[in-house]
Amino acid sequence: MMKGLLQTLSMSKYERLLPRIFPGTEWLALYDATNQVVWHNGKRDDIEAGSETRVWSDFGFGIGKRQITNGQLQFRSSIRSREFGSIGWLVATYDANISVPMATAPEPMRNAFADASVFIQEELELQGECNQLAIELTERYEELNLVYATKDKVEYLEEGQEALVRLVHNCADYLDVGLAVLVCRDRNLSLSSINSSHPTNDTDDLIERISTTVYDRVESQVTYVILNDRDDGERQRLFGDRSENLLAYPVVDDHGSAIGLLAVISNKDGHIFSNGDRNLLEVMTKKASRIIYTHHDSLTGLMNRSGFEPSLVTALSSARKQNQQHCLLHVDIDQLHVINDLIGHQEGDALIRRVAKSLRSNLRDSDVLARLGGDEFAVLLSGCAIDRAHSIAEKIRAAINELTVISANRQLDVSASIGVAAITPETEGIVGVMAAAEIACQSAKDSGRDRVQLFENDNTTLIRRTEEIEWIGRVQEALREDLFELHCQPVTPLVSSRNAPHFEVLIRLRNKDGEILPPGDFLPAAERYQLMPQVDRWVIRNTMRHVGKSWVDIEQAEAVFCINLSGQSLTNTGFLAFVTDELQQSQIPAKNICFEITETAAISNIDEALVFMAKMRKLGCRFSLDDFGAGLSSFGYLKVLPVDYLKIDGSFVREITTDKVSLSMVEAICQIAHTMKLSTVAEFVGDEETVDLLTHIGVDYVQGYYIGKPVPVQEIIEQLLAVSSAASA
Repeated sequence: MMKGLLQTLSMSKYERLLPRIFPGTEWLALYDATNQVVWHNGKRDDIEAGSETRVWSDFGFGIGKRQITNGQLQFRSSIRSREFGSIGWLVATYDANISVPMATAPEPMRNAFADASVFIQEELELQGECNQLAIELTERYEELNLVYATKDKVEYLEEGQEALVRLVHNCADYLDVGLAVLVCRDRNLSLSSINSSHPTNDTDDLIERISTTVYDRVESQVTYVILNDRDDGERQRLFGDRSENLLAYPVVDDHGSAIGLLAVISNKDGHIFSNGDRNLLEVMTKKASRIIYTHHDSLTGLMNRSGFEPSLVTALSSARKQNQQHCLLHVDIDQLHVINDLIGHQEGDALIRRVAKSLRSNLRDSDVLARLGGDEFAVLLSGCAIDRAHSIAEKIRAAINELTVISANRQLDVSASIGVAAITPETEGIVGVMAAAEIACQSAKDSGRDRVQLFENDNTTLIRRTEEIEWIGRVQEALREDLFELHCQPVTPLVSSRNAPHFEVLIRLRNKDGEILPPGDFLPAAERYQLMPQVDRWVIRNTMRHVGKSWVDIEQAEAVFCINLSGQSLTNTGFLAFVTDELQQSQIPAKNICFEITETAAISNIDEALVFMAKMRKLGCRFSLDDFGAGLSSFGYLKVLPVDYLKIDGSFVREITTDKVSLSMVEAICQIAHTMKLSTVAEFVGDEETVDLLTHIGVDYVQGYYIGKPVPVQEIIEQLLAVSSAASA
């Protein structure tokens, strides 16, 4: 069994990589537990001759060393499996007459074997997964092997497309179903394969439903969908009156987000999908993800981020071990969106290709160039001091300046902002150096664009951006490890007998010392770096779950929970479907959920806001327009925004007892709101005098520290439980 593990490994993908890990090696070989060669990268007769009698000595770090025929040196390290322990050896052979630093120092040799072991271990684990799936799907063992024969390491768009077409065809063929569909909406990718042996009716309608309702469900929940039961309640919502059986699985990226789906459909009297089918389709979606996320960018042919990062790891390692210095450039095309908007995305894509060509022509063969995405490129300048890197960056900037975009009667100039960061022995990691280069680039853009900015530790602007980057890391960690907490602040009706109690849901973050951090510490960074859709999803999901599980016991209180939404979420793909799913799966009636949208967010994303609000209001949800009165067009937008509450901007409420202008504004808002049959909420209420004045004006609800401070959501639920119990007594 242990011998078989190594013999089944595919080492072809590492034939170029392993010699780079062991520079100067004459020969690399992999031996199994019985000392038989299962893989090598060259002629072995001369090297192995007479080596059987040579004894291994300890070189350090568990590495063996011996000298064999012709003065050659061999080093070996054990290859281990988590399940079986040691299963063989990796052997590196060097010519002892040639000076190779690795052959004299255990530390570099240890690092090389460690890196190689990681690759082999990953291959072993992948092989283990294949074997387990084969056991679970014994009746389809041959098909599963064919599935894994599909090529999933591709370099060019055409090759990737062919691989995806084959993959979709195999899904329909091996599962013996009528239709297989792969959809990635954001990438404009839609592939299907029809099995003529099992025809389905109106395949265009099926594909349309999979690309819309089913896609929304899979994307929002990042989980599979299976429809076999004719009476399944979810069928009508996802599939209408269609009677076919469906199995759909999300295609996910490295961060666990859904980027598409792979679905198979059979006639109602045909294939009944099982857990085995689900496992098989999961394997295929992983392969689809690998094909989509190759190491190269399809538009320019350059490395993408995942292909570029290993080069950074190598550069950082050489900086630490050999005291070398390298530099990283972050290149951002200035205002590419202007070209896309005025001339079209086709011209924008053409410009990206021209910039890539210009970058290549101004770099050395030893430099590494990648497209990180959108209008961003990265350049690794190997063995380059910071002054020299600044000169190269200026040369690149000048070359991009020479490009122009001409279409019809328009001619647009092109420029780029470039950030430069050094890679030294003191550099903490690749994430830090990439962030430093990006921060410097953003500083260059903020300073007027078309310039080069070096990252300097004592630059206050860069320090502030570095702090924001650190907050982004903490926000991502909190999302990943579920470290956020929900608090609620009461929104109290001034006429309690007429209006139900409201509670605004607020997010908090607890630091390592146990201290609760207010949203003002971390939300600005999340806003700046487009993380608010993820934050809003966390709040909605956890609100529905915390409140929903107690709703049956607290429903008599008729409480309304108010959830804040950012403008980013309104334009986020799949967000509407996500909210709909969460609401329908919870026990909370839609009328007891109110979404708060700031006036600025609603106006800035007016089309998306109207679509979202119309859908949610149709389900029964309420809406509140937050910070009302702060904008210049507040009253005009009330005619088109379907809201239930106006939340008066706190800057007016705080000064209502001392400032006549603030008082007039609050009175005007109340008058308009009541004319339109809208309720009003005054926030930042700080004393009894303010409460009395707001009551006289006719405000419906008040909120503020004087009314009640935010407390953990569980405390609010316990209060509502007490109210409901008292009402039932």
